[in-house]
Amino acid sequence: MTTTRKYYDSLIDAFTRINKSNVNEPKEYFEAKSELTHLINRILKFDLFPLTFTNDFYDLLESESIKDFDNQKIKIANELHFELIECLWTTRLRFGGELIQYISKIKIALLNLDIKEIELFEKIKTEPIHNYFPENFSFKNNKEKTQKIKDIRAFSKTGPKKKKVIIKKKDYTNLENKLVADISNYRGYIMEHYPSLSDNFSFCNKKVLAYITEAMPSDIFEFRIHSYFTTNGDNSVKLHHQFYDFYPSYFHNLEEITDKFAGAHIASLKKEDFSFRNPFSISNIHRELTEIFIQNSSGYEIEEFCSFLLKCKGYKINEVNLSNDIGYDISATKEKKSFAFEIFHHKSRSVAKIKSRIARINKTSLEMTPSFIFTSFPGGEIYKMLKKENIKTIILQDLIREHFEVENSQIIHWYIKSKIPSLRIKSNSFELKFQGENLISRLKKCIPGEKNWSEYESIGIDVFSFLFKDNFKKYLSEEQIENNLKNHRRDLMVNNNPSDLTSFWSDIKRNYNCSAIIIDFKNYSNKLNSTNFFSVSKYTKKNVGDFAIVFSRKGIDKTAKIEQSELFKNGKLLLEFSDSELIEMIGEKIIGKDPIDRLESKKFELVKKY
Repeated sequence: MTTTRKYYDSLIDAFTRINKSNVNEPKEYFEAKSELTHLINRILKFDLFPLTFTNDFYDLLESESIKDFDNQKIKIANELHFELIECLWTTRLRFGGELIQYISKIKIALLNLDIKEIELFEKIKTEPIHNYFPENFSFKNNKEKTQKIKDIRAFSKTGPKKKKVIIKKKDYTNLENKLVADISNYRGYIMEHYPSLSDNFSFCNKKVLAYITEAMPSDIFEFRIHSYFTTNGDNSVKLHHQFYDFYPSYFHNLEEITDKFAGAHIASLKKEDFSFRNPFSISNIHRELTEIFIQNSSGYEIEEFCSFLLKCKGYKINEVNLSNDIGYDISATKEKKSFAFEIFHHKSRSVAKIKSRIARINKTSLEMTPSFIFTSFPGGEIYKMLKKENIKTIILQDLIREHFEVENSQIIHWYIKSKIPSLRIKSNSFELKFQGENLISRLKKCIPGEKNWSEYESIGIDVFSFLFKDNFKKYLSEEQIENNLKNHRRDLMVNNNPSDLTSFWSDIKRNYNCSAIIIDFKNYSNKLNSTNFFSVSKYTKKNVGDFAIVFSRKGIDKTAKIEQSELFKNGKLLLEFSDSELIEMIGEKIIGKDPIDRLESKKFELVKKY
């Protein structure tokens, strides 16, 4: 039995015990609550799978009172029922062929309530977002209830039986040996060429644990390789000789581990020969090296790197920058033509700043073809603006990718290696990269639509904190929930105490009386229309301010843009960001660029209309 299954089954057992308890045996009730508290604490401590209980639920577990016992018990049962069913969705747990059996277990556990309690439960029940084989229970007598339990047990037997997967000991051993060898070569190469950067590589100087789990395609297993920071210098590599048929979604622990997560790789493992594509190849090391270099480089170091990459493409870099008069970073010639390049790494790139820069370029008479090089995508609005003005947009990763595509990553390796002695590594760069990439992965996997509203909100809350937490003296936030029961209508409120008195946040505090920032999350499959968008304006209040941010999957349509302009004309500033924009902003944050420019740009787009 996997650790994940053991804890999930124990939650169902605790659900049964809570439902069996009654006011005449308070000792049993308090013991059941204590057992449940212990279970939940361990699941969260070891990060085994996500749980989203409300604060009221935890207060009820801690309460030593049996006043209003029936309502207390049913509220606990309601939240537990919701969580147990939600956990069966793929964003929390992964398992195959046992859905009917587990739904049946949960229903039978619920029917340990007496008939009156079941009636009360049905009145307050929060329907799970991902509900399987839903039923509303109502019984005239215990005979009916007993028959229903028999029917559910019979239904449980109709589910497909779990196929036992047997992996030979020699296959486990051979796979583990290959993994150990691949990681040993990976670490050896890193320690030979970049020992001072070794801690910044995902699987170097870290403990590595690997697992074979189920996969959707019938011809493969999923091969999960996790790395962890340790305090005792443990950098062992271990494959667990167990098949995981019940396990958590990405990226949660498959066993009781308190070490901090450092990185992960998911590979497809062919069943026929247990082969997998090596994620620790030299080419992949060079990719990781490039990410580390860009993330930790100054503007000047990126400028030098761009010059090197342009030379590789046949440009001759001018030693004396002929374009200094109008502020270009690099001037070059190629095939008797002159080119000027401006590098945007940490440099401000708001729409207003870019417009101003274009205006200055257009006033000059230099016969040079202008290009802007960005270390992360600047956003669709800026891209379209530059294209309209015949200014070429170059993304640094595209220049780098060309070398990997022709298997020439060695040239990148030698360049960065020569620059390592002067490279200043930021203390949090590795953690920032992993955190950002994990958020992007969660965002991409979250399915639009009402069923996944709660999940999208949770991701959005984490994204806002990741992007902007550093902008405030003290990051104080509160999730707003419309009632004390489970409800997927939630937004985020953040105290607006900016650390920079000249920042965007200070501006909205002065001009929109924004003492608290409201962020609303809309998990619609389509673009938001005027009605969807306008609904957010109800959160702008006198004591909060006339400002809000909307996170949505696809952005807003033309009707919503008109509504946004009308609200702005009436003194309310509502900004919206789509998934693609959030992903771009996360990319900027990873490389040390403050994504606040995006907010400035959104506001400028509204200002310029008036």
